[in-house]
Amino acid sequence: MLTRRDMLAATLATGVTSALSSTSLAQTKPVTVRIGFNPFAGTAAINGIIRDRKLFEKHAARYGYAATAEWKQFVAGGPPANAAMMSGNLDMDVDIASAAMTARIKQGVPFVIFGVQASHISNAVMVRPHGKIDDVAKLEGKTIGLPVGTSAHYTLASIIQNVLGKTIEQARIKVVNMPPNVGIQMPSGIDAAGVWVPYRFMGPDLGTAELLVDSDGFTGNGYKTPNIRLPATKKAWGWPEGFFTDRLYMSARMAFANEHPNLTRAFLEADWEAQAIVSGNQPQAIEIANRWWKLKPDVAEQALQTYPENDGIRNAPFVLEYDALTLIKTSEFFHSLGTIDAPLSWQELRPLLTHSAGVQKAVWLAHGSSPSLADLQKGFHGSTKYWPDLNIKGGAPIWLWAETPNWGKRFYTPGPFGDKA
Repeated sequence: MLTRRDMLAATLATGVTSALSSTSLAQTKPVTVRIGFNPFAGTAAINGIIRDRKLFEKHAARYGYAATAEWKQFVAGGPPANAAMMSGNLDMDVDIASAAMTARIKQGVPFVIFGVQASHISNAVMVRPHGKIDDVAKLEGKTIGLPVGTSAHYTLASIIQNVLGKTIEQARIKVVNMPPNVGIQMPSGIDAAGVWVPYRFMGPDLGTAELLVDSDGFTGNGYKTPNIRLPATKKAWGWPEGFFTDRLYMSARMAFANEHPNLTRAFLEADWEAQAIVSGNQPQAIEIANRWWKLKPDVAEQALQTYPENDGIRNAPFVLEYDALTLIKTSEFFHSLGTIDAPLSWQELRPLLTHSAGVQKAVWLAHGSSPSLADLQKGFHGSTKYWPDLNIKGGAPIWLWAETPNWGKRFYTPGPFGDKA
């Protein structure tokens, strides 16, 4: 049974003095919380449930807040959200992948990461249907449109490096900066496109593009042998997830997290509740996501099932070792591009991740310490109608950093973009 002492211990681990226990209605405190999100991320249904059912407001009320959520769209991805966070115009955000998080950290934005909203961000390289490019090797010397400096760029580089043993430059590939909604239409001037979820599923539906290969190493109808997994994937550091791992993180401005730790807890609880609702009612989830996606139901379902949080496979929104390692490895890629002066270090990450460790532990304890520590360490595995083999790496949760020798570091594997130990 969860004791008051357990709750107090979890609270103290955050380094703040605010209590996590509920406050009486007489002490209700009004607050407006600005929350950033990307409606085209695979978490569209989760965030839609949180908004529609006012789950954040419900959980915030348990801690004495009369919260008003202002949801702000950031369709262009990380850079505008990073700018808003830096300027103090954003309190919390979700849907921020490791590429944008790396930039945020290196830019010195004062923020903390308090959870993981989604795993298995399966981006892809797309080609024209029935075109001449039906193998990774045939991308050499070609022009590829993608959003430069994003996870789509990381996907292309990882595929080329792991399959061909070359950098993008060595493969003589010309990269053209192009948003995924344009690239998926395969305009003239490009031979292939690097895109995110759900755009990778829009191309076949539009008839403009087919999957060559995705970040999992799976081939599509654009490949000479579709529906296989490239052998090179097994040699990648991200195996069995894919060539690499990626996540969508939940974060908050440092000042906001310091002043309102209970509100980061409330959002974490709301997110976990919404995940369960989405996984239990896929037709409703498709309807919500399609407010933005405008896809055929079966195509939208395929996009939703990319994310194990939508399917009940990963049912723990806490920061685990591989969630942290994802940031380290992503930063090595951007260092190889020369966009940051050095890869991230564990010393840089630790204060950003452990700040809200106590909040995360308190939520876990309140849920009966489930999933168990053993299950978190083991990671997550399951299958869906469209994804027969989803493997998500886990590890010890963030609140065990100090108690776990070489937390995160113990899973580090060198390459392909850096050899930082």
